Amino acid sequence: MVRVKERERRRQKKSSALLILAIVIMLAASSLALLLHFSSPTQQNVVSTPTSAIATPTARRALVADSLMEDYPNPELIDHIVRVLKKAGYDVDVVTCTDVNLTLYSRLTDYSVIILRIHGGKAVYKAPDGTIHKLNGLFTGVPWSDKYYELKVEWLATRAFPYNSTKAYLAVLPKFFDEKLRGKFSSDSVMIVASCYALFTREIADALARKGLKVFIGWEGPVTLSHMDLVLKKLVDKVFLENKTWSEAVKEVNEELGPDPVYDDYLKILVYK
Repeated sequence: MVRVKERERRRQKKSSALLILAIVIMLAASSLALLLHFSSPTQQNVVSTPTSAIATPTARRALVADSLMEDYPNPELIDHIVRVLKKAGYDVDVVTCTDVNLTLYSRLTDYSVIILRIHGGKAVYKAPDGTIHKLNGLFTGVPWSDKYYELKVEWLATRAFPYNSTKAYLAVLPKFFDEKLRGKFSSDSVMIVASCYALFTREIADALARKGLKVFIGWEGPVTLSHMDLVLKKLVDKVFLENKTWSEAVKEVNEELGPDPVYDDYLKILVYK
């Protein structure tokens, strides 16, 4: 009887591992994978056009996290954002490269303004019951290691590859924010995710909203690096130098800069009540 139960547990574990492996294979194999592109498909300018998305900082703490610094550095952009935020009265933490890690993602609630300049990815996979599911993830700056295997089994994180790269990174999945994010966001909180696929699904944004996040801004598909950085700079300027609401800023940036020149996608905004 003990051996039967042990065999059953092994079969269940193997089934789970095969499902995860199927996703990982997809991640490494195609544009349906959880991989990085600096590009983006077409959607409408604004997902939500709320009335109360005004940047009125209370916690006065801001995070600028840039895991792209090593491979795609833009120190002028980061310096500019930091200056603007400090002028607006924020204490600013700048975190780069491998320090953009699970610990940082677990304490995003320490900040009322969060700007992530990172890789992002997506996956489309078939579940054992035949249903098709969509998934997106946010890269850390941490190289993948098998020590994170249990996180993958638990659907908290996965191994992910930037586009045209064989270097694997640790990427967090929506469930990570539901289970590992500590505390609650402030009532004026905003997260700008300068990456691909931040809104490929709403699962990450919705998970953060369940922790109190009020505004989530990002692209649904891939986006070119140059366009992404230009949009990020102009968005920050409009809110903190021109006193626009986040919704107004997204709308004006899209009108002034247009969609991504390669992938024809606009910046999106979600506002939660």
